[in-house]
Amino acid sequence: MRAFGKKVKNVKEGTYVGSDGQKAKGFWTSKGFSAQKEVLAAEEKEYLADCNLVPCGSGKGRMVFEDGSVYTGFFLNGLPDGEGVCKYVNGEVYKGRWKNGRPAGRGEYVYTNGLVLSGEWEEGKYIEQKTQAAPVSKASYAEGVNIYALIVGASRYDHFESLKYTDDDAYRVYAFLKSPEGGAVPEDHIRILIDESAIATNIYKSLDDIIAMAGPEDEVLVYLAGHGLQGCFVPTDSDGYRNRVEYEDIKNRLSVCQARQKLVIADACYAGSLLAAKSPMFESVDLFYKKLSASGGGTAFLLSSKSEEYSLESLGLRQGIFSHYLIEGLKGEGDTNKDKIITLDELYTYVYGNVREYSGNLQTPVLAGDMDRAMPLASIR
Repeated sequence: MRAFGKKVKNVKEGTYVGSDGQKAKGFWTSKGFSAQKEVLAAEEKEYLADCNLVPCGSGKGRMVFEDGSVYTGFFLNGLPDGEGVCKYVNGEVYKGRWKNGRPAGRGEYVYTNGLVLSGEWEEGKYIEQKTQAAPVSKASYAEGVNIYALIVGASRYDHFESLKYTDDDAYRVYAFLKSPEGGAVPEDHIRILIDESAIATNIYKSLDDIIAMAGPEDEVLVYLAGHGLQGCFVPTDSDGYRNRVEYEDIKNRLSVCQARQKLVIADACYAGSLLAAKSPMFESVDLFYKKLSASGGGTAFLLSSKSEEYSLESLGLRQGIFSHYLIEGLKGEGDTNKDKIITLDELYTYVYGNVREYSGNLQTPVLAGDMDRAMPLASIR
């Protein structure tokens, strides 16, 4: 069968005479007479084959997948192939090229929060950013200091149970870094990988990108939220054996990074195994960067749990417990000495106490590494 779009024929313009002699001009369609032009437009709209009922060998049609997601577009041999749009049950949308039932080629993925991931896709996975922002000069808020960040939120897995809040947690960290309190980090200093894009090759490539950009006075931040195994973070394309991101690889890459300050934050099970003229709005940003520039160097690892512990999510908080208190601490709750700067030591103290209490001592955050515990991480307006 060929399922091509078509228009309804035999729509004619005419005059209707009622029993009372009243006349009305309008359109005769397959459903009768109407004076409304909208009816004509509705009758002439494109017909789409229901590919759940009839085999769509080629051409255009519509299909509802088992999970309730709806695809509209072109088919080949009964599978989405060519240009098409899929509206997923969670409200997210992919629009672009398909092949053999999966996104492949140019396309864009629109998340429910409005973030758009645009570029090249292969076998349903995001592989390349369509455009990259032009390099910018050093941050204007403090001479010589830049922050570069990699943010990973993995929730929908091919071979593991899906997580509820890791993608949202990653977006919250991203939003914080973009805010004045987080340093107003420029867009092109951040690499953010969520779900389909949070695959092993992208994580390694993005980590190498920010390491290459960072200079001797800069800070590199890596945030990972998702499943974890002993000694590794689990990307969305991993089966637990292949495509793992080894913590040892992260440490080795950071060991050759020029940045004076390096911070790895991991919210994942067994995260502890890694240890093997400005406006008044930006006055706090000035203070933050001055403190950052004055602090000592080193590499810190702030981890959600010990090497033998699970990292827990909370239905009540609608976040990972660790990431919830991490972000609350960065937003100001961790400023114990009230100097409007949240340091690494203050943040850890705040997160440690609250996570232990909320989890009933089942989860224990860990801070380790060769670092300056006075490293500033955020400011308060």
